[in-house]
Amino acid sequence: MQETVLVMLKTATKNLFTKSACKMYPVQEPVLFERTRGRIEIDSIKCILCTLCAKRCPTGAIVVDKEKSTWQIDRFKCILCGSCAESCRPNALRMDKHYTGPVSTNRIEILNINPPKAKGGKADSPCD
Repeated sequence: MQETVLVMLKTATKNLFTKSACKMYPVQEPVLFERTRGRIEIDSIKCILCTLCAKRCPTGAIVVDKEKSTWQIDRFKCILCGSCAESCRPNALRMDKHYTGPVSTNRIEILNINPPKAKGGKADSPCD
């Protein structure tokens, strides 16, 4: 019993005279490493609605509707695996290093996409 009290007293004394291990977030910005997985970002100008991202998503967080020309993501379902960004041929998707802020309700993000037109009037989709 005395040994545990001495160990605890030693730890408490050490912590009184050393710098805090806690980070002062949001006052100090965190250091983000090169391979940090924060969130999926889309460049709607590059997107050709090929549906590869939706097919590769293991949780079904991404839904692409060619008829309505929409791309949507459910951030609550997304596990940030990066499969969608790896499979995107026109490089419209990328993994951003910054995290999505805290939310209390699920909100599905829907983007209207205007895919580039080919000479024949059809969308340039090498993935069909």
